[in-house]
Amino acid sequence: MKKKDLREAAGISTSSMAKLGKNENVTTDVLVKICKALKCDISDIMEIKPDE
Repeated sequence: MKKKDLREAAGISTSSMAKLGKNENVTTDVLVKICKALKCDISDIMEIKPDE
């Protein structure tokens, strides 16, 4: 799936997609939209690492 296809399927903005590509912070809402588009759980697309 191309980034454009994911962006359109999830209904997220180009700026949110750009942030994801640069490993910048995005809202939980954006992550939920991506999960719904991909029919997956949030743990499939992210992980929480402890502070070092």
